[in-house]
Amino acid sequence: MRMTHARGFGLIEQIVVLAVLAILAMIAVPGLRRLMLGHELRVAQGDYIAALQYARNLAVNEQARIILCPSRNALTCNKDNDWQGGWLIGRDSGGRQQVDGKPLYTGGKYSNSIRIVGSDKKQFWFKPDGTSAGSMQSLVFCTREQPPRILVVRVAMQGRIRAAIPEREDVAKCASGS
Repeated sequence: MRMTHARGFGLIEQIVVLAVLAILAMIAVPGLRRLMLGHELRVAQGDYIAALQYARNLAVNEQARIILCPSRNALTCNKDNDWQGGWLIGRDSGGRQQVDGKPLYTGGKYSNSIRIVGSDKKQFWFKPDGTSAGSMQSLVFCTREQPPRILVVRVAMQGRIRAAIPEREDVAKCASGS
């Protein structure tokens, strides 16, 4: 009689392989989380750029004053500068800092992993000629990790909307959360 050896992996080999895979997963998860957080930050910045461009185009096409403002309920503008809960776009013909009737467009609820801080003004307005009412405004997008990653959107008085390199005051806004 000839003895044949069973082929395959024994219990010890399988446990060792699972332990190695578990260690590799523990190493990869923080990097993957950081990657996902960076993606969410870029998506939020892109959403706001698109919303600002839409509001500006709407103002020019409809020859109306259009407002983009933070909103928690997707119906009215917040009285504060909290952009985290979302935003809305609508007509603001009377300059009341609220939309006339039903908002035209809403969006932008993001996780608590990122922070969105606006400039001193609590809304963005676009006039019928496409210019922005008031002075240059900005939105700062930052992660809550240390050190935070920071992205910025700036709106010039002429209505130009662009992604920008963070400046010292943007970093300070991110650190203070206001």
